[in-house]
Amino acid sequence: MVGVIGIPRRARARWLAAGALLVLLGALAGYVSGNRGPAPTAPAGAVSTPPDRSARLLIARPRTAGVWPGPAGLSGVNGDPVLDTAHVQQFCAARGRDCRIAHTYTDRTSWESMTRGTGWTFDSLEDFAGALVVSQGLVPNGHEADLAGCAAGAFDKYWRDFGTLMVRYGRGDSVVRLGWEMNAASMAWRGTDPTAYIGCYRHAAFAIRATDPDVLLDWTINAHHTPAGLCDGRSTTCYPGDDVVDWVGFDPYLFAKPGGYGHGDFSYLVNHTSDPQRWPGFYTWVTKTHGNKPLMIAEWGVYEYPADPSRKAWIFSTVAAQLNRFPAIKGLIYFDSPAAPKGDTRPDSTTTALAEFRVLAESAHFTVTL
Repeated sequence: MVGVIGIPRRARARWLAAGALLVLLGALAGYVSGNRGPAPTAPAGAVSTPPDRSARLLIARPRTAGVWPGPAGLSGVNGDPVLDTAHVQQFCAARGRDCRIAHTYTDRTSWESMTRGTGWTFDSLEDFAGALVVSQGLVPNGHEADLAGCAAGAFDKYWRDFGTLMVRYGRGDSVVRLGWEMNAASMAWRGTDPTAYIGCYRHAAFAIRATDPDVLLDWTINAHHTPAGLCDGRSTTCYPGDDVVDWVGFDPYLFAKPGGYGHGDFSYLVNHTSDPQRWPGFYTWVTKTHGNKPLMIAEWGVYEYPADPSRKAWIFSTVAAQLNRFPAIKGLIYFDSPAAPKGDTRPDSTTTALAEFRVLAESAHFTVTL
């Protein structure tokens, strides 16, 4: 989703057009990121992440082969309209299921506010008993020119401070979506120069890990289009390397209106291709080229078709029915907004859609026993 670009400093009560995100995270049995090298030492005064807030421990709970995600699955949301615990709990109370994951963002006004000064991100969720997914840009909004300097290490100190901040808040063991959707023209860190993007991502990744050795890094692309001027016209050109990626993510959306591009079932959502020779489909690409990486559908949504509300409900009904076809998918995050760039993605836009969405959200597959 390219509509959410940044969050003004201290403006926690406003998240532009964003609504609640439903996160369904499947557990990985014993997953450990490979090729990370020797583990760095945590900074002095580090606060260990409590077990009930550890992304690694919660994600790595045992799961049954062939069942997605199994009895150890996790679910949660972002706070809307406030990125805090109360609004996370409010959504989850309404759907009748506790939350164990919360998705939040940093303030990308400046280097200071984006890294060492984004303590409010963690203050707002201080009492949240679960893991965090933190979306973090690579340069502040309006600082596109800094990407080359970042690739040369000019901002490593800020990244080390961000890692230190996470650890100080007891949130070192969290998932960070670093420099996501670099193939979207609206992002300040867009891949106009793939070499600079990759260099910046790698410097940021190593610097964060230097002070936060438990962080899990997610690399996510925009599903719909990569302009010729970004990542050389192919999003995967900007892949920064297996040694700095723990999760691979994808942000696709569907249209409920039949007959056009973007209308289809869950299989279409995660693996559609119009030309297999040029692009095998996202799921196929990940599993064939980065098969050791867990896959996250980092943002997905279904745009309303007012003439026939049943179409959105039908798409929701295909999710649980088809998930087992894609065992590499370990995360599924729904973007809920009444005013997303292409329309209304809210699961409760109609009673028909809500009823089907509740069937998915209340599935026994997502029951957690802690």
